[in-house]
Amino acid sequence: MKDYECVQVEHHKDVGKTIEEYERNGWHLHTYQMAGMGAGPMSYSVNHYLLFERGK
Repeated sequence: MKDYECVQVEHHKDVGKTIEEYERNGWHLHTYQMAGMGAGPMSYSVNHYLLFERGK
């Protein structure tokens, strides 16, 4: 059975570091998505969502 874990990363600079950390612990990146919202360039925010899996 496979295990899944979804992780929200708020800043794009932390995405690579998060992937490396999970891969060191036996997880594999399954899906990566991002979504943004805001009313203008100064209030725009983007969240990154990483879905990891491990197991058989």
